[in-house]
Amino acid sequence: MAQVQSPARSPPAAAAEHALEAEVEIDDTYADETDSVYASTTSSSTTTSVTESVFDFTYSNGRRYASDRFTKAEYHMPNDEEEQGRLDLYHHIFLLIQDGKLYTAPLDRPQNVLDIGTGTGIWAIDFADEHPQAQVIGVDISPIQPRWVPPNVKFEVDDVEEDWTFKDDYFDFIHLRTMGGSIADWKKLLRQCYEKTKPGGFIEFQDYCTDTYLSTGERLNGENPDVCARHPIVKFLHHMNLAATKFGRPLDIPPLIEGLLADAGFVDIVVARETWPIGAWPKDPKLKTIGRWARAGSEEGLLPFALYLLTKEGWSLEEVKTLCADAKESYKTQKYYYQAWFVYARKPE
Repeated sequence: MAQVQSPARSPPAAAAEHALEAEVEIDDTYADETDSVYASTTSSSTTTSVTESVFDFTYSNGRRYASDRFTKAEYHMPNDEEEQGRLDLYHHIFLLIQDGKLYTAPLDRPQNVLDIGTGTGIWAIDFADEHPQAQVIGVDISPIQPRWVPPNVKFEVDDVEEDWTFKDDYFDFIHLRTMGGSIADWKKLLRQCYEKTKPGGFIEFQDYCTDTYLSTGERLNGENPDVCARHPIVKFLHHMNLAATKFGRPLDIPPLIEGLLADAGFVDIVVARETWPIGAWPKDPKLKTIGRWARAGSEEGLLPFALYLLTKEGWSLEEVKTLCADAKESYKTQKYYYQAWFVYARKPE
């Protein structure tokens, strides 16, 4: 797997097996899978520590979304059972990429941990099981976490874009994953993260970018109409990026996160990028497994990903469905990969 360290602030990286922005070897025996390997799972959607108003979900285009109780929060993905299954699938993909590791920061028996945008709570629960000495708080605008959890886990329904009420210098570790497109003011969010992290504590950001690469390593430019015509998935992501930026919540935060963390005051920033193939076309067994699940998750997420943003831009439901269908078809004829980003930093002592 490719691992690229940030040269300005990171220690030297070992030679990577797969260089990013370079060719990824194709399995010559690969044949496109037409059947998805993914089946939706369900998750309990009740907690005992929230007011009834957070269960006043909103509905649009046949999908369920978070309550409009939070005036600042705007999240473009649903929170229904189908989406909960997709979130848990992506948790599985992140673990595959990192060989089962929940984080990359050099933690030493953390005591207080915060998971921002906890979703179904699966990361928080796994972390609590792995670190029984830690008290883990998962925060999300949707109460979709399970009722029965380890005793050292607590879930809170709140908007992290509001002013925080946690104590200063409290958390040993703050974790954020796949929050691109969810936050309007990243500087405020990371400033609050800095204030609430203990001196010597860590923050970690995990996400993926929408930059699309061919197996040859060629990056496809979504600004080029000819590229969009030949690669419908690039056209899809181009429109999604335009809509999200216009909406005030840009998607592609990973390339900016190192500078944002530094501006907030964090130091010793380490950036690693990993190959995220779509489909089981790579020859490498690990990449093949990741790609198989990643394609299933991507195909599952295309329509819900687009519905909220593009219908607000004036697209009809049929236009959105056509765009998504074309993007899905492109996975059958091309071999694409993306980049997953893992970035951690430390608060000075």
